[in-house]
Amino acid sequence: MKRKQFVALMAATVMTVGLLAGCGDENGAGDGVQTEVSDTSGTESETEQPAESDNGAGSDEIETITVWTDSSSDKIVRERQVEEFNANEGKELGIEIDYQIYGQNYVDTLRIAAQAGETPAIFHADDKWLPEFVEAGWVLPYEDFPGSEELLSKYDGMLSEQKQIFDGKTYTLPYTMTTYGFVINMELFRQAGLTEDDIPETWDEVREVAAKITEAADGKAYGLGLSSTLWTVSSYYTFGAGENVGHYGYDWDKKQFDYSAFNPLIKAIDQIVADGSVLPGFESLDADGIRAQFAAGTIGMMGMANFDCSAYKELFPVNFEWKITGVPKFSEDQTQYKRFGLPTNLICIGPNAIEHPEKVMKVVEFFYDDANLAEMYEDGIYIPIRSEAIELATKEPSLNGFKEFATFDELFVMPPVPDSYISVEGTTYREAITNIWTNPGLDDVDAIMADVDQRYNDALSKIDPAVIDLYMIPEGQSPVKGK
Repeated sequence: MKRKQFVALMAATVMTVGLLAGCGDENGAGDGVQTEVSDTSGTESETEQPAESDNGAGSDEIETITVWTDSSSDKIVRERQVEEFNANEGKELGIEIDYQIYGQNYVDTLRIAAQAGETPAIFHADDKWLPEFVEAGWVLPYEDFPGSEELLSKYDGMLSEQKQIFDGKTYTLPYTMTTYGFVINMELFRQAGLTEDDIPETWDEVREVAAKITEAADGKAYGLGLSSTLWTVSSYYTFGAGENVGHYGYDWDKKQFDYSAFNPLIKAIDQIVADGSVLPGFESLDADGIRAQFAAGTIGMMGMANFDCSAYKELFPVNFEWKITGVPKFSEDQTQYKRFGLPTNLICIGPNAIEHPEKVMKVVEFFYDDANLAEMYEDGIYIPIRSEAIELATKEPSLNGFKEFATFDELFVMPPVPDSYISVEGTTYREAITNIWTNPGLDDVDAIMADVDQRYNDALSKIDPAVIDLYMIPEGQSPVKGK
């Protein structure tokens, strides 16, 4: 494709940038097990193109390295960091970063550019399309660039096949992670005669407390909040519950899907719905709808992820005391695994970067710099996957609850699962769980979820075993505490 044709295609692609996004990189769709969506983006406006920098050096001295992203939640901090780099270290190295933020059509724009051989040197990576780009040769492995060894060594034990590593080469690195918990409206707790000592630790206790809150509120509030939006099933409930079962829907040891492992949680919420302790009308509430209801004080408890902290400050301001607690257990005496964290990758490198390999690697190092990520942590934007970045922070995050999501003794970095390779007949696991909860009566959860597992594993049996073998817990990692 000629360059003028590419420019015409680009001009025809609408580019927008989110004014505010609650979870930054947690953008996903479909029903992949490792996919989740924060759904906290605000209104959108035209893409803001960076102004040309007058760096005082001739064009023959400064090399422009273009970087594309669709992440807008870190926009203010990242653009300031880029400006400082260009004015200082970048000028010394002969580098200027041209940082461009795209909106909802980022993937389409990127794919058009890739097909035309016009991708930028560096661009934000996403699990949904990265395997396709690797196979097509639209991204290059980090190992191809001088000086990458030191950077890669910092992520020993954090990388997974089919997420960062493909065919033995590294195409991106994890940057941040999402962790999960339970949010409590302490005012509704006190109104029901409850104290912090009554914060539930098991799902049986959640049911008891939900009934007390509902009764005390006399129709003005309810014990538990739910949404019918599918991603909330995983992000608010099953992902975090991995610390109760040792996986999040796929058993890596058995190489089988096992959503029935979450039956205690599914049954408990099914019972809470039947008790009348769930906010009515949740069947039609999307994620923002349920957030708005919590902020309005009509919900006593609900699942939550760290990206909601910013939503409860900016989009749906909460004017009462609320507290983050741990994911409820299935039983008091169960085996407890490490806290689960879903990693999010940052950037990959396009083929055109090979023209300036040393300078491109310097820019890559800048984006992964722990000090820069520490600033993001301080502002409550991201939880770094590297504890070294948190240790560099000079202050605690200002967002209520954010510190609790970033505090843990042991973390299990969730490896990918082979759900993207299968085509499941019938309802997905999230649809099946949502159908159970939206039914006001009690369901045969065991039978429904056994059918889900059967259909998923039937689909899995049609996949090349060599592909399935790629999906494993990386060496040196384990969900078991102390390992």
